[in-house]
Amino acid sequence: LMSGTLGLHMTASIGGADMPVVITLLNSYSGWALCAEGFILDQPLLTVVGALIGSSGAFLTKVMCDGMNRSLVNVILGGFGSSTGPA
Repeated sequence: LMSGTLGLHMTASIGGADMPVVITLLNSYSGWALCAEGFILDQPLLTVVGALIGSSGAFLTKVMCDGMNRSLVNVILGGFGSSTGPA
């Protein structure tokens, strides 16, 4: 419940153009979680696959941020504190 609330809170302010970067970042997080699970369960295959998913997601996130000429912090925190005016 708490992780779902945190995920909603962190992604609610992301704009439309930044959403692919956030999706690749979350994909990277799932890979690192799988890698940790492989360590805990002593399953080398889970560890290797999780490391591949996590590192490729992190690399793709960095490449996408470089392509937009923005930092990852700017992408994640870009929508906080912005007010929306009348259209």
